[in-house]
Amino acid sequence: MKKIFTLIILFTFTANGETPLKWQVFFTDPYDKSKNLITPDKAFINALRNSEKSVCGAFYDISSEKISEEFIAAHKRGIDVKIVTEKDNYSGKALTSIIEAGIPVVKDNSAGFMHNKFAVIDKKSVFTGSYNLTENGAARNNNNAILIQSSNLAAIYLDEFNEMFQHKIFGNKQDYGAFELLRKKSKIITPRISVEVLFSPEDNIEERIMNEIARAAKSVFFMAFSFTSREISEALIKKFRDGIDVRGLFEKSGAFSKHSEFIKMKLEGLPVKVDRNRNKMHHKVIIIDNCRIITGSYNFSKNASMRNDENILIIESKDAADHYIEEFNRLYYLKR
Repeated sequence: MKKIFTLIILFTFTANGETPLKWQVFFTDPYDKSKNLITPDKAFINALRNSEKSVCGAFYDISSEKISEEFIAAHKRGIDVKIVTEKDNYSGKALTSIIEAGIPVVKDNSAGFMHNKFAVIDKKSVFTGSYNLTENGAARNNNNAILIQSSNLAAIYLDEFNEMFQHKIFGNKQDYGAFELLRKKSKIITPRISVEVLFSPEDNIEERIMNEIARAAKSVFFMAFSFTSREISEALIKKFRDGIDVRGLFEKSGAFSKHSEFIKMKLEGLPVKVDRNRNKMHHKVIIIDNCRIITGSYNFSKNASMRNDENILIIESKDAADHYIEEFNRLYYLKR
């Protein structure tokens, strides 16, 4: 079957000044030597080069010198570039060069991680997924990224970015400001697709994922870099016992650790496997009923739920789900 690594879907939804939605989904393939794929790093570089006014990026790890050069180039041509990153990764040649170029960088000093991987470009596009701005993230690990043109979605992400960049609030457990809950908008609906964004810990992502799994009528497929959430595991086991097709892929480096749910699922009879990439399978993806996708920075763990600053998208789209299923099958049935 022909591999498809780039997905573009056009819509005609124009309510409230929203331009037609354009989606592009990107996957890495460490075993593909053709160099012809539009991988997440290439997509992000293109987005930086095409930016016209502003780039606001929140990335857990920025160590790719190729990416840092593009940030600096955008800054030099007058683009308003701002960055938020994790304190544990506040070092290295790439990030140092960004700071020395005069780009403002705010680091997270909270107890948890600023684990996001997203950028808001020109207040009209959002780039997000599992991809960190590193050489391993681009060339060696399995990752996904999505570039979405939507001013409404961009506004939601920009609010989260400013919470970190301007207010220095990380791992926010509740919304702040009078009427914030009334003003908060998290779901974008079009005639053919809906997109909902959630942030951790304030939006209780773990419970929401469990609710989405509970809604499954036919199948649940997942790819997990880290899976230690007992609650999400139990939700999957219950669906499996109810006759739902549940299959999963674990990153091998953590699959047999003390807190991993891999062995438990195996003992329950679930057809779960460990990834065969000699490096890392870094996805954090759940595909439900071949039409609903959960993806983002959120590992299926208590730290992601309670301590870290994270984000996920819940996308309802058969077209988009088809491509994530193809990626799941490609890795699940890999013979290497």
